[in-house]
Amino acid sequence: MAIDADYIKKMPPQAKALSVLVIIFLIAMAYYFLIFGDLWSKKSFIETKINELNVQISEKEKIALQLDKYIAEVEALKENYKTALEKLPDQREIPGLFHSVASSGKETSIDFLLFQPLKAVPKSMTGETIPDKPAPAQKGKKAPKPPEPFYEEIPVKVTVVGNYQNILHFFEKIAKLPRIVNVSEITMGDRKEIKGRGYFINSTCTVKTYMFIDKKAKTDGKSK
Repeated sequence: MAIDADYIKKMPPQAKALSVLVIIFLIAMAYYFLIFGDLWSKKSFIETKINELNVQISEKEKIALQLDKYIAEVEALKENYKTALEKLPDQREIPGLFHSVASSGKETSIDFLLFQPLKAVPKSMTGETIPDKPAPAQKGKKAPKPPEPFYEEIPVKVTVVGNYQNILHFFEKIAKLPRIVNVSEITMGDRKEIKGRGYFINSTCTVKTYMFIDKKAKTDGKSK
């Protein structure tokens, strides 16, 4: 049956209203599927991308904060390293440094019974002692490569005699020297009375200083 203008005019009012509602519904459905639905899917896609980017930004910010922290730590280590190098004597200063140790003993009124330089001990960056001979290779395996020497520990065996306060004063003066000097392996003997001078004791210790190994200078020396 054809629907024309006359047919529509003859339709009851309720049928006309229902037809209008159906037409509006069909238009709304077409708008939703053709236009609004596409916009909604695009909106969901964009929101998902925004959330992903926010997560990435948050992660990058955390990495940036950690990087700034690591950079600050590295700079602090460099500064500490520079300060330590400034306090480490070079090879030419070693004799003068031990002369300062001997002078500190005289200034504190103690006498030296022994002042024996010992063999320098090469150390790695971690403080590990590097052996004179590399470890032997195990069967079927290569010999482990020893760590690179980073500095040398230069010890001197010292035995002094004096009263207790003067010996302590001697150790304090060593600690205040401008270069790094440590006193270790301290032993104190029995107290003995020396007529006219009071009570004296013998003390044995190891005085150590440290020398940075300049690899560049070492390589230049070999090439020469």
